[in-house]
Amino acid sequence: MVNWSLINSNGKKASSAKIRKSIVSFITKHHPCGVIDSIEKKYNAYKINLMNGLCLIFDADGRYIKTN
Repeated sequence: MVNWSLINSNGKKASSAKIRKSIVSFITKHHPCGVIDSIEKKYNAYKINLMNGLCLIFDADGRYIKTN
């Protein structure tokens, strides 16, 4: 599980609110009925699993990379 309170990016503290906002914004826009099943932090990326079976990958700054 990701600690949304504090996220480090390249040795600097990044705004977790900004990262969260961009991920939630993307999911709301592209998957409006999507329900998040789990969130994992993998090295420099976030893996968001939706209840419908899709897996969304975002970079450390919350930018969308791909869907698995």
